[in-house]
Amino acid sequence: MSNPFVRFPISRLFRQFEQELETVINVLQPGPLGVVEHKFSEAEIVEARATVRRAVENWRRNTALEKANGRSEAGPSRDA
Repeated sequence: MSNPFVRFPISRLFRQFEQELETVINVLQPGPLGVVEHKFSEAEIVEARATVRRAVENWRRNTALEKANGRSEAGPSRDA
């Protein structure tokens, strides 16, 4: 039995070309360019700053606790 794609390589190539051409046409269609600019509200900025502040405080607290418990930067002791 023959593979139908082997018998008709031209139709397969034509179909692939047609699909690639459709992709190019879709990409080139007019529409919004680039990313739509987003202006953050004052509330969003305040919330983001508070989140960062809490994350830094937690990181500092955890670092201090690890140092107090004698853990190194490499991670927990293998003896535990």
